[in-house]
Amino acid sequence: MNQAASETPQNHVQQISLKELGLRPGIALQVRRLVEGASKKEGQLFGAIENRGVMVGPQGPEGEDTGLTEGDVCIVRGFTGQHEFSFISKVLQTYEKPFVYALLAYPTQVDARRVRQSLRTKTGWPVTAQVGELSQAGQLLDISLQGAMISTPVQIAAVGKVIALGIHCMVEGESSTLALKASVCHSHRAVSGEIHFTGMAFHGLSQQDKLVLHYLTTTPQG
Repeated sequence: MNQAASETPQNHVQQISLKELGLRPGIALQVRRLVEGASKKEGQLFGAIENRGVMVGPQGPEGEDTGLTEGDVCIVRGFTGQHEFSFISKVLQTYEKPFVYALLAYPTQVDARRVRQSLRTKTGWPVTAQVGELSQAGQLLDISLQGAMISTPVQIAAVGKVIALGIHCMVEGESSTLALKASVCHSHRAVSGEIHFTGMAFHGLSQQDKLVLHYLTTTPQG
């Protein structure tokens, strides 16, 4: 991304090309037909060919229906890991073979809002999250220099609450626990109902905290 884009305020909506988002096949999408009473349908990106079309399919291997028909106008929303984005498109054609998907018209521009300063690194490290006297063990799903996503058996805290987070990790071959303060940005239960996801933003980081976070997000973990 160019320098001007990198200086864009975090809540500012930009109009950029779909290519600039760097979308990857498999990214989760929400698709809704622009008709009264239509509901959102969870989907995924299968691929995009610049200036030709965007392939959107149902989510999960058991998905059998996109909920779209040829000629539908729909709005597509998604999240790249850094940007929330949306665009309006028209269904050019639907297919059932070799798999179920809808071909959408390639958008000239998309609305994008940067919500994270950096991409997050996928992990599977154990964590301890504490709010007041309540402490829960969980798993760190991803992490960046600005925040993280964790999973726990039940909800830790409401949006806006501060969490004491202990990340149990390896630093230069030695077992270590990184203790950080973080504010809950979003919280939701998994569709299965078995775990709860909490997204958070770090604050009050010391220089040492920043150095360890940089190491954890840039060094492959065995």
